[in-house]
Amino acid sequence: MNYEIPKLRFTCLDNQKVHVLEYIHNYWKELIVVSPPYTKGQLFYLPHPYVVPGGVFQQLFYWDSYFTILGLKAAKMDRLSKGIVDNFLYEMRTFGIIPNSSEVAHLSRSQPPFLTSMMKEVWGRDIEWLKHAYDIAKLEYFQVWMNPNTHYHEEIGLNRYFDDLDKMLRIHDEAYLHFEELSIPAQFWHERTEAESGWDYTGRFNRQCGHFIPVELNSLLYKYEVDFADFAKILGLHDEMRNWNERAKKRKQLMDKYLWNQSEGIYYDYNFMTKQQYAYPSLATFFPLWAGLADSEQAESIRNKVDLFLHRGGMVTSVFHTNFQWDYPNGWAPLQWIVIEGLRKYGYTEVSLDIARRWISLCTDQFFKTGKLYEKYNVVDYNINTTGRYPLQEGFGWTNAIYTKIAVELLDCKII
Repeated sequence: MNYEIPKLRFTCLDNQKVHVLEYIHNYWKELIVVSPPYTKGQLFYLPHPYVVPGGVFQQLFYWDSYFTILGLKAAKMDRLSKGIVDNFLYEMRTFGIIPNSSEVAHLSRSQPPFLTSMMKEVWGRDIEWLKHAYDIAKLEYFQVWMNPNTHYHEEIGLNRYFDDLDKMLRIHDEAYLHFEELSIPAQFWHERTEAESGWDYTGRFNRQCGHFIPVELNSLLYKYEVDFADFAKILGLHDEMRNWNERAKKRKQLMDKYLWNQSEGIYYDYNFMTKQQYAYPSLATFFPLWAGLADSEQAESIRNKVDLFLHRGGMVTSVFHTNFQWDYPNGWAPLQWIVIEGLRKYGYTEVSLDIARRWISLCTDQFFKTGKLYEKYNVVDYNINTTGRYPLQEGFGWTNAIYTKIAVELLDCKII
């Protein structure tokens, strides 16, 4: 791929970070992919160049791409960033879903929804593009996430993850077949549903992800509603703006009812089968800060939970050691960013910068030991000895991106 990487010069007080930033910037060319003009093998066609995570992951992934775009934009690659979002709009128009990845087998599920956040990053005051994107994003919101047959729990009024596996098995649009009727093991469906969460796998869903109302998913959909209100205001659609604001207000009330634990001062996922919160402290509790839905007292309570997760290399994903990769002792770049940005939004600048410095130091030190960046790190032992269901992957799109974003916009590095 001959995508032209802009020539940039980095400067930092610490010259080691300069070397890492230069490596990352030159490495983007290894991660940029252009589809052939047809679906090939297991990957379907996409109209614009995109960035893959790296290693065994050579597809366009949904939630990865939000974090990747943050780094691409920091590195002055705006056109590539906007093309990635246009690919997601194309997927929604073509398939009626933004799938987990650009692999045909992933068309039965999505991933944590970041489309409106990506739109905010790339729209660049282009009103016509925004109108087009806004219309398609509304389709995703209503047809995918607010679909009562899949992702929307009507009785509770909040949302869950759902792998629509039987959608792939319907014949001639006949009656909707449920996975139990097809003798598909329930555990298999729960595992596929957990894959939609992006946290595949973690103990926080107790191996029954399809029965949970997750904190981060509803925070993301609150962010959609707030973003939609902003878009509607820009587009002069004032009735729609008021409707979106009402939706956001209602969602916050329901999240306070089902997901906020007042006595512990933390957000927990809610199991709608047991009708109880599942007490499993994880970094999901910081998503309401990132989305801006926590009130000041809730934000202060969450800030006071930082030490529960904070280690030498940054924030650990959960407090429980399960051997699942989205748990202790692993730390992941996207979650570091969610925590850092969420704390910054509520004025907790000092602690957010402390987390940022720890994460950058871990990535930098391991880079100088191995010459590589990785998908995840052991933030407890300050190394790359992570737990997981597959070998540790090198590359790595969202790690590279968040390193760049933090170093250039929060720490002592500059692009000149």
